[in-house]
Amino acid sequence: MFPFLYDNSYITVKLPKGTVVFQEGDTCEHVAFIVSGVIRVAKIGENGKEVNLYRVCRGESCVLTISSVLSHSPFPATAVVEEDAEAFIVPKDAFAAMMATNIQLQTFVYDMMMNRFMAMMQMIEHIVFEKMDKRLVEFLLDRCEKNKTNIVEMTHEHIATELGTAREVVSRMLKQLEREGYVQLGRGKVKIIAKEKLCDKFATM
Repeated sequence: MFPFLYDNSYITVKLPKGTVVFQEGDTCEHVAFIVSGVIRVAKIGENGKEVNLYRVCRGESCVLTISSVLSHSPFPATAVVEEDAEAFIVPKDAFAAMMATNIQLQTFVYDMMMNRFMAMMQMIEHIVFEKMDKRLVEFLLDRCEKNKTNIVEMTHEHIATELGTAREVVSRMLKQLEREGYVQLGRGKVKIIAKEKLCDKFATM
C-alpha cells in the first residue's frame, strides 16, 4: 500500500476506536500511514466547541502531523481514532531523512497536501458563502447516499460539529424540516421521509 516505505523503517500498530493520537500542543514523535480505519482531526475551541478539519483514511497520512514533524512545531489540533485503525508508524527522524531523498514519498506527501488544501478551501467556501440550511440539507442527503439508507444516526450535537456550527442552530433547522414534512426526528437520529422532495428543495436553495 505504501511502496515508498522501507521495510525496516516502520512498525505496525493497532489503534482502538476512541484512542487520542494527538492533543493540541503535543510534540509529534512519529508519522502514521493508515492501513485501515479512520482518524478524525478536529480543532477544539476554548468553549469546548469542535470543528472537524478532516479525516485520515486507508492509504493516507495526516498532513498536520507531517507539517509538525518537518517544521519542529507542536501539533495544532486534536486527532482521535474514529474507527478501529491499523497503521504503519515511522519515527520522526527516520521520516525526515526519507523525505530528503525518497522521491516517491515526496510525491505522495505533496499530492496529499494539495488534495487536503483544496478540500479545506472547499470547506471554507461552504462555511462563508453557503447558507447553513442548505449545508444541512446537503449533509443529510450526502450521508444517506453514502450509507445507502434514509436514516442519519447522529445527534444534533454531532451534526453541528460536522458543519462547524452550534447545536441550537442545527436543532432549530431540523425541527423546521420536520414541520415541513421532509424528516422525522428521533433520539440520536434523523429519518428522511421525503427524499425526492428534499432533493428538490436543495436544488432551489
